[in-house]
Amino acid sequence: MSYLIRRLLAVFPVMLFVVLFAFFLLRLAPGDTAAIIAGDSATPEQLAKIRQALGLDRSIVSQFFVWVSQIAAGDLGVSLVSGLPVTRIIAERMGPTLWLTLLTMLVSTCAAIPIGVIAARKCGRLSDRAIMLASVVAFSVPVFVVGYVLMLVFAIELPWLPVQGYRSPVDGLGPFLRHMFLPVVTLSIPLVALIARITRASMLDVLGQDYIRTARAKGLSEQAVLYHHALPLAAAPILTIIGNGFALLIGGAIVTESVFNLPGLGRLTVDAVLARDYPVIQGVILLTSALYVMLNLAVDLAYAALDPRVRYT
Repeated sequence: MSYLIRRLLAVFPVMLFVVLFAFFLLRLAPGDTAAIIAGDSATPEQLAKIRQALGLDRSIVSQFFVWVSQIAAGDLGVSLVSGLPVTRIIAERMGPTLWLTLLTMLVSTCAAIPIGVIAARKCGRLSDRAIMLASVVAFSVPVFVVGYVLMLVFAIELPWLPVQGYRSPVDGLGPFLRHMFLPVVTLSIPLVALIARITRASMLDVLGQDYIRTARAKGLSEQAVLYHHALPLAAAPILTIIGNGFALLIGGAIVTESVFNLPGLGRLTVDAVLARDYPVIQGVILLTSALYVMLNLAVDLAYAALDPRVRYT
């Protein structure tokens, strides 16, 4: 219980830093929202009226406390560009990003763990070296390069899949999966490489233990030794890297959604940054940071459940 309380208390300073970072760093960025809204031909008087209407003529400290009071009331403010509530805008754009993240994590986990186990089982052999080399290449190539190559091959040269766009699952499972296939594969490639390497390292550490040799001496099959005895004990580091992988997905989703024209939070962030729409940018940063903090909290609690020694360190 004390470990749970300590971890929950640690969330508050992290989120306070995120709030300060999201507000003041954006205000230090160059650019004028009023000028973007008014256009190049706007007069100084028109710009002043827009700044006054948006509250941008107040001091930064005043704007900060107004924003914090809105957050405390569950209100993320109003978009400076569209005039719509930020919560409504984020809710409308969250679906594609959530589907992209969940499908990528599902595909990556199902593919990477068996690959890592095989690499550990074949340690030092040609298949192990091939897997490690492929993982280095997969993790080193930028996500946007992978996306454009896949698009060129499977959507343009071989017109099997749509080039860009998004279909909701409500429109049918087939169109939804066809539009999500290339973005999910693009994001999965570096994540599979990362999880497979961690799985291999963790499995090698466990496979050297005495109880694994005892299990083999009892005549258990290699599959039973690997998946029933070794993998559960090697799961803690794998679970940690899967949780942290969500941060990689959030960062990669911004690029991937732009490449495949998915109307998710990534595209929303890019559009908001270009328009200096501060409330929208701050809302997305707060949401994604809160999700990341909660995921790390869940991973830490699961880690402590798997290894009780963690609770006392």
